[in-house]
Amino acid sequence: MRLRLLGVSLCALGFLTLTGVQAGASGTAGSADPVVTNYDTEIRVERDGLLKVSESWKLSNVSGTFTRFVVTRDHLPDDVDHVQEIEDLQVKAAGQDKKSELTTNGDVTSIAVADISGDTQLDFTYTVRGAVAETLNGTEVRFAPLTGMNLTVQDANITYSTPEVTHVSCFAGAIDSNTPCTLAQIGETAGPTFRQQGLPPGNTMRMTVGFPKGEIAANSIVEYRKTFKRAFSTDTAQLVTALAVLLLGALALLALYRLRGRDQVDPRRVVPASLFSLGQDTRIDFTPPADLRPGEVGTLIDERIDPVDVTATIIDLAVRGHLTITELEHETEYSRPDWELRRVANAPSEELQRYENVLVRAIFGDSDSVLVSELGRQVRANLGQVQDALYDGVVKRGWFTERPDRTRSLWATIGIGVTVLGVILTIVLALVSSWGLLGLAITAVGVGLLVVGRHMPAKAPAAGRVLGQVAAIRGELLEMDVSELPTDQHAELCSRALPYAVVLGGSERWIDALVATDDDQDEDEGFHWYRGPRGWHLQYLPDSLRNLTTNLTGALFTR
Repeated sequence: MRLRLLGVSLCALGFLTLTGVQAGASGTAGSADPVVTNYDTEIRVERDGLLKVSESWKLSNVSGTFTRFVVTRDHLPDDVDHVQEIEDLQVKAAGQDKKSELTTNGDVTSIAVADISGDTQLDFTYTVRGAVAETLNGTEVRFAPLTGMNLTVQDANITYSTPEVTHVSCFAGAIDSNTPCTLAQIGETAGPTFRQQGLPPGNTMRMTVGFPKGEIAANSIVEYRKTFKRAFSTDTAQLVTALAVLLLGALALLALYRLRGRDQVDPRRVVPASLFSLGQDTRIDFTPPADLRPGEVGTLIDERIDPVDVTATIIDLAVRGHLTITELEHETEYSRPDWELRRVANAPSEELQRYENVLVRAIFGDSDSVLVSELGRQVRANLGQVQDALYDGVVKRGWFTERPDRTRSLWATIGIGVTVLGVILTIVLALVSSWGLLGLAITAVGVGLLVVGRHMPAKAPAAGRVLGQVAAIRGELLEMDVSELPTDQHAELCSRALPYAVVLGGSERWIDALVATDDDQDEDEGFHWYRGPRGWHLQYLPDSLRNLTTNLTGALFTR
């Protein structure tokens, strides 16, 4: 296939040059066609593999620019090219130096001589480097001095001046032709001789001369084609190195996680804890252990602040009496629901956590009420302060040695840096060598670092007992028989537990417990922390809270 493509290229070059020559040779009507009447050359093969070439071209009826071609790049399997270089070119006509232009384009080198007129003789001398290749039994000269000529060559004679030779071959015709030349012989006293009569335009004459080992040095110039297969070679050295980098990278990531990212506590440990305790006069008090708040619980569990943590905090603030949530009347059955959040003037005197204070200021600003649909830009602009305060709070409690978000950010930055470095190395190595797999391995390590970096925040030993208490509370929220709560405290205790259930799971059963407090068909006003519109019933509470959560999340976190 490569030979056929090369033949097409040579024919095209020959046709273009032939068109130019004929234009210069047709000054008078009925003039003879331009031809090469004789091509005589002597090729001396040096011990170091250089070819010293002397050529004589006898041209007839040629006018304009004369161009001849030499194949100087041979494509071999495995993306290997053997390249020949033409040096020390000199061209003379009638003993006078002629200006020539030497150009290499792809697989072919062209020599163009301008200002040729009528019948003339051109003498070329040049050196060829890279024409001697090593074989199993010695070396071979592979040279094609007549390639893609745009003129008919009536008689071509080529003589080699060489030491001892072992074999010769010569083919004439198309670039991939196996047609033998008119003559190819090893002389008894002279070097190999080749002859071809009547070589048509666009055809090629190529020869091979073999030598015993040690006679002529191989001087092949080897270049590698830029292909995907070679750029990402799976040869032993490249493959083993890439796999070693992957293995060492995986081991390093594992060691990094065990040393820096593994929690210093057992999250499966369960410590006796409950949200409820027996108070005075057989009443049940709501007493979360260590004064845990829902937002802190969610941050402790997954080491990040999620929308559900902020939404649960707003509901918790309402249940504790610091704000009220009022569902507004729907203008139509299909209108979008909305709620009014109102600050409570005579709120309980309990001290709010810093992140709770920042959240209240972000919601209300200087006003006492706000619609959920209007929270928008102001709250989102201050949400970073809420997250900062919550992260600082869990560090202050001793649950983490450093803020989880900063830990993730640090390792994400390092992971991105390694990944980008790997991508750049992959491109560079693929362009200049066959080691592209090494760059891919480094890129894979960078991606692995990005993944591991998300799990690098490590819980401190102080978080162990709290996690055990959280595990006990989760079990209570999921399994406790809510009907056992005192009837007169049922709505209050279920409301207090609801924000924790929103974070830890089981919120549906606690909402259902609140719905169960409705024992008539009359419309309901709601609770002290959540009030419905006119005609509202407690049976609507699950849908109302679901819509509230969705709209709060959208208002707080949608950009």
